[in-house]
Amino acid sequence: MKIKDAIQVLRTEVVFGRTPSGRSITDYAQNAIGASLEDTKNYEMECLSCKNCSLIISGLLCPEGCPNCGSKDLTTEIVNGD
Repeated sequence: MKIKDAIQVLRTEVVFGRTPSGRSITDYAQNAIGASLEDTKNYEMECLSCKNCSLIISGLLCPEGCPNCGSKDLTTEIVNGD
């Protein structure tokens, strides 16, 4: 799923401070999600979903793992924003 296709999910994560699975989002991850939304030039890039906490975020912001929980188990296979 591309960032442009996940904008509503990203906005929902910011508003509720929760991942799609209901886990809390850290301040660091909130800032990373905000950066994903602000980076309109990269809306064609892939999103990643953390298999541990379900955070959905730009793949450009996960070079060392999930910014929310630190897991390195990320996937590009996101179905219906989850």
